[in-house]
Formats: sequence, C-alpha cells, structure tokens
Amino acid sequence: MSTTSQRPNKSQLCSIYSREIGEYPAGSAPSWQRCLVLELPKPWKDEVTDSAHFPTEVSDALAKAEAEGRPVRLQCVTPDPEYTAAGHTRMMLFYRQTTPASAFGKIDYAVPSDQAIELATAMIENSHALRKYDQHRDDTDGVRDILVCTHGSRDTCCATFGIPIYQLLRQEYGPVSDGRLRVWRASHLGGHRLAPNIVDLPEGRNWVRPDVSQLDALVYRRGDVSDISSLYRGLVRLDTPFEQAAEGAVLMREGWGWTGRKVSTSIVESSDQQARVRVEATSEDGGKPAAYDVTVAVSGTVQTVACLTGEPKTVEEQYAITSLVSL
Repeated sequence: MSTTSQRPNKSQLCSIYSREIGEYPAGSAPSWQRCLVLELPKPWKDEVTDSAHFPTEVSDALAKAEAEGRPVRLQCVTPDPEYTAAGHTRMMLFYRQTTPASAFGKIDYAVPSDQAIELATAMIENSHALRKYDQHRDDTDGVRDILVCTHGSRDTCCATFGIPIYQLLRQEYGPVSDGRLRVWRASHLGGHRLAPNIVDLPEGRNWVRPDVSQLDALVYRRGDVSDISSLYRGLVRLDTPFEQAAEGAVLMREGWGWTGRKVSTSIVESSDQQARVRVEATSEDGGKPAAYDVTVAVSGTVQTVACLTGEPKTVEEQYAITSLVSL
C-alpha cells in the first residue's frame, strides 16, 4: 500500500490539491442512519449549530440522540421562498427503511416558524408529538431534493466551487422540473476537499466535483454513467466504505437503471485491507433480481491538506475493485 502526496502550494485550495494528486472519491461518502434537513437563515458559523439563529433546544436533542445511539445527521439549508411560504420553516427527515429500498424514507413539513423548534425536537426524538403537525406535512414523495454544500465559513472550497454549481442547478434545472426537483444551499456535507459536493435525496447518492457539462448526466440520469465514475463517492445509506465502493462498481456496470432498484449490501468476509461484499437488488415492479459478489481492497492512501495553508490534514484511504462477479 502506498501513500500519494506532493508538496502543495501554500496558497492552493484543498480541492485543487486533491484533484492534482488523483484522489479517487469512491467509498468516501458519509454514512447516515437519519438526516434532519432544516431551513436556517444565514449567516452560519463554522459549526452551523453555533450560528446565532440555531436553537439550543435542537442542539440538545441532537446530542441526546447521539448519546443514546440514535444519531441524526443535521443538514441546514438556506430558506428558499419558492419552496416554503413566508412565516414558515421547512424541515425534512430522511431515514433508513427496515427493508431493502431504493431510497430513504422521508417526512416533510412546512410549519409556522414559531412552532419549528418543537417540531424539530419531535422529529429527532421520533415522539408522538409529531401527530399534532399532520396538517403541516407535505406530500413530496415524488420530489428530489439536491443538497449542494456552499458552506464557505467552513471551508473556502465549498463556496468557491459549490455556489456556481448550486446556482446552475437552482436556476436552470429546478424551474423546468414541474416541482419535482428542489435544489438547496446546504451546510457542510463532509469532504470539502472534494467540492463541489452534492447529495441527491431521497436516494442518498453523493456526487462530487461535477462541472457544468456533467450536470445533465447527474440530473437526468442519461448517457453512460461510467463516464462520471470519478464523481461518485457512494450511497450514504450504506455503512462502510467497502459497501459504498462495491455498490458504486455495480452502478457503473448496470447503468442508470440501477438507481431505481431496491438495493441491499452485506459483507461476506473482511479484513482491515479488503472485503467481499454481496450487493443485491430487486426492482420496484418486482422484476428480475440482481446479485453481485464484489471484492474491494484498500489500494493506498492520499495525504490531504488544509485550504490555503498547505498544512497536512488527514490521510485518506483509497479503494479499488479487484473482483466483480454477477451471481
């Protein structure tokens, strides 16, 4: 196993450095059990929960859930008046389903802002208090929510590269979707060295570094998906880098049709440096199932650096597919 590094320019952006050393993103996506997406006015601090408008009651509920082994990922988004009526706050909870699925489960509310704290707490705690907000629940099961990290106070790259991609998606793709695509300016998604960084919900696919010419492929899911394999971090509904890399390899083999299938993964055997992963899927319409045996190995590491200073930051593992067999 080798480490890839080079001497960075001290004024260099971390995402440019990551591209230049050839960091490959497969298997590097975050892993979410549940994710609360909450509209929060700017400005945002480095840690979004430290922001002036962020309610301490919600911070306390998140900390309690974490301590009890029920972690909830928080993603704040900038309020958008085209998506949420004045005087209201939108919040969505995405959660893993108990059976193989093609996407996260989702509940979506646009609640009067003076009730937002209580509702957010109830969503985190999964309490019976949610019932009182049924009248504010929106049926958006057929809507995609694309989160684009633009959290510039967290890292320069998120704003430098994230904002232009957000603007293109929001201005050119959202308006022609007949309400089926919402695009949000989001807080830190993790991995700003891979900016621009987006998560496509409710499926939970994490794509990075798209340029303008690649947005049609990501939004409309057309063309050869393997042409953009270098943009795919993985499915945030999966637990491990090995499973994310394996599912990504199957996606590249199967094509865009794979995105609508009910996917499950399991590790057959593993060590620190390698895993055999079984990837299975059925269609929503009950079509022919698919199964793959995928071997994923740690192929090396890359040294990441801090933005603008060039100081060494973390060492990230790289993953390679050594075997992919259709069963």
